[in-house]
Amino acid sequence: MPAVQKTPKLSASDVAKYFLYRSTVDGDLITPLKMQKLVYLAYVKTLVERRKKLFKERIEAWPMGPVVRQLYEELQKYGSSPIEEGYIDVKSVEELEGKFPKDIKQTIDGAYEKFITKSAFELVSLVHEDEAWKKARHNLAPDEPSNNEILDEDIIAGHSS
Repeated sequence: MPAVQKTPKLSASDVAKYFLYRSTVDGDLITPLKMQKLVYLAYVKTLVERRKKLFKERIEAWPMGPVVRQLYEELQKYGSSPIEEGYIDVKSVEELEGKFPKDIKQTIDGAYEKFITKSAFELVSLVHEDEAWKKARHNLAPDEPSNNEILDEDIIAGHSS
C-alpha cells in the first residue's frame, strides 16, 4: 500500500468554505451537522483514492458521526441553522479555489456532487455505517461523548475493499 501523503496547507475550514461557496452557487443550504459529514466524506474519498490527507486536523468519533473539533468550534454559532455565506470570508473565488491542487479539487468535487443532495440525517446514517468511525467508538454508548480519533489506517482499511 502506498504511503499516505500530507497536504498540510489545507484545513478542514478551507474545505468547508469551498463547499459552502459551491452550495451557495447551487442554491443549497448547509447546516453545521451536514457540513461536518460532507467534510469527512471528502476526507475519506481523498485518502482512499489519492492516498493524501485532505487536511491536517484530527477527526473525532462523536455520537452523531465524525467531527473535526476546530471546524465544530467555528460553526457552532450557527446551531442547527444554515451556515451563512459570510463564513466564506475570502477576497475572491479564485483565492479560495487556488488553495486546492487540481487533483484534490477534482476529488472533493466528486464527494460534494455525490452527497450534497442528501439531508444531514441521511449523511449521519451513512457515516454511522463507517467502519473507522465504529472502531473509534468501540464499547461506547450511542450518546456517549468521545474525542477518540478516527485513524487514517482504519479509514483506508474500511474503504479499500
